[in-house]
This record gives sequence, C-alpha cells and structure tokens, in this order.
Amino acid sequence: MNQTELTAGALSETFFKRYTDDWKTLEPEQFLDFLRAKIDQCITFDELEKLIKSRHKLTIKFGIDPTGPDVHVGHLLPIFMLRQFQKAGHIIQLIIGDFTAMIGDPSGRDSGRSRLSKADVQKNMRTYLKQIGPYLDIRKAKVHYNSEWLGKLSLAHIIADFQQLSLTEILQREDFRKRIEQGQGITLAELIYSYAQGVDSVIITPDIEVGGRDQLLNFAHARTIMRARNQAPEVAVTTPVLKGTAGDGRKMSKSYNNYIAVRESAEEKFGKIMSIPDNLIVPYFTAFADIKKSELQNLRLIAEHNPLEAKKQLGQFIVAIDEDSLKAGQKEREKFEKKFSQKNLSGAKMPSLKIEGGETYFDAIVRSKLITSKSELTRLFEQQAIHNTGTNATLQKSDLAAPGIIKIGKRLFLKLE
Repeated sequence: MNQTELTAGALSETFFKRYTDDWKTLEPEQFLDFLRAKIDQCITFDELEKLIKSRHKLTIKFGIDPTGPDVHVGHLLPIFMLRQFQKAGHIIQLIIGDFTAMIGDPSGRDSGRSRLSKADVQKNMRTYLKQIGPYLDIRKAKVHYNSEWLGKLSLAHIIADFQQLSLTEILQREDFRKRIEQGQGITLAELIYSYAQGVDSVIITPDIEVGGRDQLLNFAHARTIMRARNQAPEVAVTTPVLKGTAGDGRKMSKSYNNYIAVRESAEEKFGKIMSIPDNLIVPYFTAFADIKKSELQNLRLIAEHNPLEAKKQLGQFIVAIDEDSLKAGQKEREKFEKKFSQKNLSGAKMPSLKIEGGETYFDAIVRSKLITSKSELTRLFEQQAIHNTGTNATLQKSDLAAPGIIKIGKRLFLKLE
C-alpha cells in the first residue's frame, strides 16, 4: 500500500481508496498499525501481534444476538474492524445467536431483557444482516447458528464446564452489581449467558474474537472454557463505545435520540455528521475509516485547524461508502453547502432580531419568541443543537450574541443584526 499523507481537503478521497483497497499483500506491521487505531482493549496484544506476524490465514469470530431490528452506526464499529480482517484475507466466522438471543445478553443492562420468541429472533436476524451487508461481504463469511450446538448440550458437559467458572467473578460484573444494589433480580439464564457464548468459541475454535467493549468479560470466560477443553484460547479484541451526536458524553443510543441510523438517507446522515461537536471528529473518523494509529496526531491537527472542512470530509466519506461512490459524497456536500450557505440563508424569509448590548444567544432567542420555553431552549443548548450557519460553530448558552444567522434545532433559523 502506498503511504499517503493525510491532508484536510483530501480526507474523504484518501479514506475511500483505502476502504476499497485489497489488503492481502499488506505487511503485518502496517496491518497492526491500522488495527491499533480501532482497538479499545485486547487480551492480549502480545498474542495478537504474534498471530498477525505469523502470516497465517486466521479465523475471526463475531457473535450477533439479533435482539432488535434496527442498527445505528454505533453498532458498526466491530463490523469495520471485521472488514479490515476480511480485506487482509482472513476468514470471518459469523455466529448468529438464535439460541443466546432468547436468553438475552445482560452486558451493559440495568434490567433484564424480555424473552424473545424464535420468530422474533429470525426476523431481526434477516434485518440485521441486510443492514450490515453493505459494509461486510457476508457471502465470504462463514455463518453459523448457535442453536445447532447449544440446543444439544448435555447436563454432564454443562456441569463439567461450570466447575471451571467462578460465580463470584460473574457477580462482580458492573451491570450485575448495580442491579443487586438496586434490589433487582438476576435470572439464572443471565448468569450462564457468558458460558453459552464461550461454548460458541469452543465449537468454532477462532484465533480472534471481535466485539464491543461490553463483551470483554464474556470473551474472558470464553478463553477460560477453551483452556478447560484443552484448546488454545482466542485473542479477545474489543472496540470502543461510540459517543452520540449530541456531544454530551453519552453513548450513541436510540433511547437518547443521539444516533445515526444505518437506514437513514444520505442527506440525513450528512446533516447529522455536520451537527456533531468538534471533539467527535477524530473519534468518528477512527471508527469508520481505515486510519493508522501513527496518523492520529496528524488527523487531530487537521480537525483542530479546520473543523468545518474536516466535518464535511467526514460526511463525504460516510455517504461515499454507503453509495459506493466518491461522487455521491461530493454531491451531498454540495447540496448541504447550497442549502446552508450564508448567501442562501440570508435571502430566505426568516425572523430577524436586532441584538441588544451584552445580550447572550440564549436571551436573544427567548426575546425572538421562536422558543418560548426556557427549559426547552436550555436543553437544545445542552444538546449542542444551536449553530452559527456561517462557521457551523456550536453556540453555547452564555456566548454573547453576534450578527449572523443561527440554526436552532433542525428547522428554525434566526437572523441577528
């Protein structure tokens, strides 16, 4: 692979080329440089480096419990890492948790999951695979359903395996501890979830397992069970949790209404990318683009120097990989710039307000009566949903008002004079 210097005006083009490149001839050190940028935690890095440097074709496990029909881009972080392994010629083993989904993964939960029917699981699975299909070549992956073996486990096997696991360790999980402290129950089915996931690894015998940060304890149990069955333990690799578009530190979630859905239109995705605070530019690029860890400092400098251009490049890239076309990304950028340019907005019919001396943006918006509820307006500021359309800068509640056009939420505009 040719070494390419990252430049502000060519980020989308550089990352799109890398996204579509074949990596089968990539040197192990280069591949590890790409992986390190995306890895949150690893058990262990030494084992991972040894496997990659062996130049053997590796098997990479990824488990999917189809507990819901919709996917947002925060769910895609492990998928983009799997894509890297796939481009490098390794084998992806997709485990469809049609059995474990009926238990429900307790990781990161403050309450138990509702039991799903087999029909619900199958329906969700079809939708899930359709949504991740554009980012991972499902045809080249080996797909398994864990009901094939979990439904056949004998009690003798289960008891033998249970003797290798510590109940004390399982109950130390943060999610379980919180529920116990709050007086909530934990079902025996939830206690054995990580064991069931470990049996998946015993059957598949992967070299590496990839998943979100909340899966680390499940992966550790899989390593324990594999050792108990006299197998080499898998290397456990996790990806970080993606923060939501509001920039308030909370993870991306439908519950917080701070997400970008995989099935949203190109226009909606580009617009949401443009609305993120500047401190999320680098994490979002790192999540979705093929960037080396050694390049991250350069990317940070670009984002700090010209955050507006960096966001536009990020939006272009996201649309380009969705549409498999650099031109599609450029087209969406042009539409956005035409719609929200200072010239275009200044000629539109919108309320205008003459600024009073020492007035903050909060005070000016209240006086305009566009938002009558002060608590609602405070919430919009906290969600970083108020911007200067000329610079796309996020405005704060206490900032002194200045002449220009501001966007309030998704649809309101106010011209300050």
